[in-house]
Amino acid sequence: MSAVRVLEPDELRAFRLARLVSAEQMPYFMRALFAAQPVAAPGLGTFAVDAQWRLYLDPALLVGADAWPVPVAGAVLLHEVGHLLRAHAARAEFLPKPVAHLAWNYAADAEINDDLLAAGVGLPEGVITPESFGCASGGIAEDYYTNLVDPSAPSSPNASADGDGDPGCGSGAGCPAVPGELGAAGNEVTEGLDGAEADLVRRYVAQAVRESSGKERGSAPAGLARWAGEVLAPPTVAWDRLLRAVIRRVLADQAGRTNYTYSRPSRRGIPGIVAPAMRGPSITVSIVVDTSGSMSADDLDAVMSEVAGVLRAGGVARDRVRILACDASSTTAQPVRSIADVKLIGGGGTDMRVGIEAANAARPQPHVVIVLTDGDTPWPDRPSRSHLVCAVIGSDAAAGRTPSWASTVCVPVGAGVRV
Repeated sequence: MSAVRVLEPDELRAFRLARLVSAEQMPYFMRALFAAQPVAAPGLGTFAVDAQWRLYLDPALLVGADAWPVPVAGAVLLHEVGHLLRAHAARAEFLPKPVAHLAWNYAADAEINDDLLAAGVGLPEGVITPESFGCASGGIAEDYYTNLVDPSAPSSPNASADGDGDPGCGSGAGCPAVPGELGAAGNEVTEGLDGAEADLVRRYVAQAVRESSGKERGSAPAGLARWAGEVLAPPTVAWDRLLRAVIRRVLADQAGRTNYTYSRPSRRGIPGIVAPAMRGPSITVSIVVDTSGSMSADDLDAVMSEVAGVLRAGGVARDRVRILACDASSTTAQPVRSIADVKLIGGGGTDMRVGIEAANAARPQPHVVIVLTDGDTPWPDRPSRSHLVCAVIGSDAAAGRTPSWASTVCVPVGAGVRV
């Protein structure tokens, strides 16, 4: 592949035309489409993005005998910008190591493409969708990825391989850099966007998606509406940092409790021998949600934002997060892989001790129990084997009544809603 360069005048005109077509199809993406910086990547054979919001475009697909039709080029632009808006590069950092990059690319593509198809975008034939590997549409990339790398789950052939020869969608999608990527340093081709600028673009697009939701023409698909809600109402608690600290403690307690597994063979090659890899302990989290009558609608909205934050936190396997609804009695622990799985029932009295006891009775026993409550509840007298995290909604005074041996965080009502 030739060196990355600026687009020539005819290539730039073709790109701008494709961008206008894509902006007409999904006008709420316009800010992102115009924020991404185009560069020419001769010989790439596709379009791709890097983490600094640069668009790498093979000029042969813009102009000449092999150029894509303008609507197709516009659709692929929407797809690539989708990787940037959904922060697939940052999310890939929290995947279990080693990362199967081609599988992550497929999973991220599926998360984007089902929404593009729902918006009426004419994608090329044979694009990856959730149905391509036996999943239902409307999910998230992490769930699709788990399905692809799980040897017991149906998946497309070689989805867990690294895909030699496949350039993927670039470092902006959480994949290895495509040949010639410019990196974070400034250069004479184009600077790209820094993290703060990218976050501003995401929030602007999320607001545009929210404003377009529910309108008959040009209405944003349901999956994009959910994404916009998460961007505009993020969790208040830094669950990544909090849970990583607890996980380090659990791993220290379980030092040496590793086993061998052939589900992912060792990367150390031994001629004629397939060696197993080491598998460390998996972390299980149970979330107890206060659904008593004292919890207002705003309190429950705050709860849902925090549950979404736990599900996105790094270091916890998605199939090891469970949720229980509790007032004076508790439901049984149910696995939850996405916020759409959460069903809150209750409305009676309040005793979170019941929910904590039910969470600890589940098997396998959780390493961490998170209680989301307004704090108007009695608490256990003594610690259990699991680490207790008390997330108190909207009341600093109630947070002062939690057990001294538990980790306590305060979640102000409405603090996560910023537009």
